[in-house]
Amino acid sequence: MTSINHYTKSNDSRSGEFLIIKSANEWMDEAKSKPIPKKIFGPFWYEEELCILFADTNQGKSLLAVQIIDSVSKGVPTLGLEMELKASKVIYFDLELTAKQFEMRYAQYDKERDILFDHFEFSDLFLRAEINPYGFDEAFEEYESFLFKEIEVQASKSGAKILVIDNLSCVISDNEKARNTTPFLIRLNNLKKIHGWSILLIAHTPKRNLFAPINRNDIQGSKSFINLIDSCFAVGESQKDPSIKYLKQIKVRYGAFKYPSENVLVCKIGKDSNFSSFRFIQFGKESDHLKQLNPVDKSQMKTKALDLKNEGHTNVKIAQELGVSEGAVRKWLKQLELDE
Repeated sequence: MTSINHYTKSNDSRSGEFLIIKSANEWMDEAKSKPIPKKIFGPFWYEEELCILFADTNQGKSLLAVQIIDSVSKGVPTLGLEMELKASKVIYFDLELTAKQFEMRYAQYDKERDILFDHFEFSDLFLRAEINPYGFDEAFEEYESFLFKEIEVQASKSGAKILVIDNLSCVISDNEKARNTTPFLIRLNNLKKIHGWSILLIAHTPKRNLFAPINRNDIQGSKSFINLIDSCFAVGESQKDPSIKYLKQIKVRYGAFKYPSENVLVCKIGKDSNFSSFRFIQFGKESDHLKQLNPVDKSQMKTKALDLKNEGHTNVKIAQELGVSEGAVRKWLKQLELDE
């Protein structure tokens, strides 16, 4: 019979074994020697976590990402959230913007002279990477695999332990399918463990129900891959004022849910001379910023509920689709049945 000691002596992280077996107590003893993860962006993102930040298009995801990087690279908190690290090197894989587009966000514009001036000064610990269109030869390797390897190589060369990848759509062409996103996230998790990296991945959300609170089903791609990450938070847009945004925790692994639907972080996007950023306004309820049902909306939703019911969907599924309670769906269907 093989003893536990046999496993623990022959199986460590460098042995080449795929699965490492130790007793629970040995894993606990090993963990004792490792430091407790520190907050990078309050309770939203901790050290050595693979975290996803997602939102709809043009909701300020990249602005917030750069704001977080600026905070970490200078060792100064932002938005009143704890940042427990000293000034640290961060590498930002900006796979969307050109250098000029990036510059325009962090400088003032003189319209008369058509020039940019008063550029914002970032820390030298803030590294930015963008794609060199001449650096890839499609004859040798598939693009997405090549890009993934480059991210690992360049991050390792830089010495940065904190990575921000902007965004998922640029890394995986068809990220709406689990068979594409799952292997990518597993590989990112492996890099996190091997190098001790903290990774923030920016993602989109497809068109969502503006009457309903943001939830894990709204994330771009397969909702199942949220199980492969450590933490997740979202930016929502207030239906009262498009310039008002709110931050909401979707998943946490360390700490607690401090900013759920009942206590979201309400902010306003603005540009203070040469720095476009989120500015804290207050704590609030997500329900105050959702689209409210008017008589026309309610009538359309009732009709949609009936259509879905006729297609064979359950009341629970219909409620999820429409962003209302199951009780509301049941009531609507009963009313429509009586009206007939």
